[in-house]
Amino acid sequence: MRENLYEFYGYRVLCTAPAEAGALVGRLFGAPLPPDGTGLTSPAAQTVHLSVELADTDRAPVPPPYFPPGWDTTDEVVLDTASSRAVVSPARWTVRVTLARSDLADPVVWGRWLLEKAFLVLTLRSGSHYGLHAGALSVGGRAALVTADSGVGKSTFTAWGLFKGADFGGEDAMMRHLDDAEPRFWGYPRCAYLDPALIKSRPELAEAPAAPVPARDKSRVEWPARYENRLRPAMRPRALLVLTRQHETVRPLEVDAVLDLCRSDFAAGKSSPAVLERVESDLRGLLSDLAVLEFGLTPDLDTNFDRLASVLHG
Repeated sequence: MRENLYEFYGYRVLCTAPAEAGALVGRLFGAPLPPDGTGLTSPAAQTVHLSVELADTDRAPVPPPYFPPGWDTTDEVVLDTASSRAVVSPARWTVRVTLARSDLADPVVWGRWLLEKAFLVLTLRSGSHYGLHAGALSVGGRAALVTADSGVGKSTFTAWGLFKGADFGGEDAMMRHLDDAEPRFWGYPRCAYLDPALIKSRPELAEAPAAPVPARDKSRVEWPARYENRLRPAMRPRALLVLTRQHETVRPLEVDAVLDLCRSDFAAGKSSPAVLERVESDLRGLLSDLAVLEFGLTPDLDTNFDRLASVLHG
C-alpha cells in the first residue's frame, strides 16, 4: 500500500491505495503534495482520510441515486454502484472505497459516482463547509463564480473560457471552507462534464480521456497536459454570474435574490439552524463584496466570453 498527501476541493487528503490503483489516483488528484502539506494555500484545511482497496466482482456498475436515502442523517453514507462502493463517515472525515478491478478503467465509477460525490457529501454534512452548484473562471487575474439552472449551459460556458485562455476552477461544484480566512471557493478543475459533440469539436481533446455518463447527455473529460498551468482549484471571485437564456443582457441582481436562488445548494445537509445561519451569513458577506449579475447568454460562445472579460475588467 502507498500513502500520499493530496489536495481535493481544498481539503488535505491522506490517501492509502495499492500500487495497482496508482494510475487512478494520479488521474484523480494529480501530483502528491510534500508530506508537510506545502502547496495547500489554506494551512487550516480539514484532513480527509481516504483508503482504497481492490476487489474482484462479476457485477457490472449501475448508476446510483444522486444521493442515497438517509445521506443527510446517517452515520455512514454508502455510495453503491453494485460493482464498487464508497463508505463516507462525515463525523470521522473518512472515505473507504472498495473498487472492483473491472472498474479501474472507468472514471465515471471512481470519479463521478464515488469520490467526487463522497467529497460533496462531506461538504454538505459539515458544519464548517458548504457548497454551491457553480463553476469558476479567471480572466486576466480576475475571477467569477458562475451558476445556472441545469441545462442552461454553465459547463459549456466555463469550458469555452478555458479554451479561450482563462484559468479554470471547475464547472459543477465549488466549496467554501468557513474557517478559510481568505474569501475563496475551491473547485475540482481536473475534469469537466461536457456535451460529447463539444469534446469532439476540439482537436486538442482528441487524445483526452473521456467517458460517457450513462443516462446523461454528457461525457466526463479529463483536461490534457497543455491546460495544466491554467487549472486553479482555488478562486477569489470578484463577481458572481447567474447565467440565463431568457435575455441577452447583463443585469444587476440583489444579494437576497441570489441567496434565494442558491439556498437549496448551501442549505443542503445543514440540519442545525445555527450552522445554516452561519453559512448564510458567510455567503451574504461574500456576495456583498462582489458584482452580482444576471448574465444573459447569446448563441455565440466567443461573444459570451468577451462579455465575461468586459464584466471583470470593465
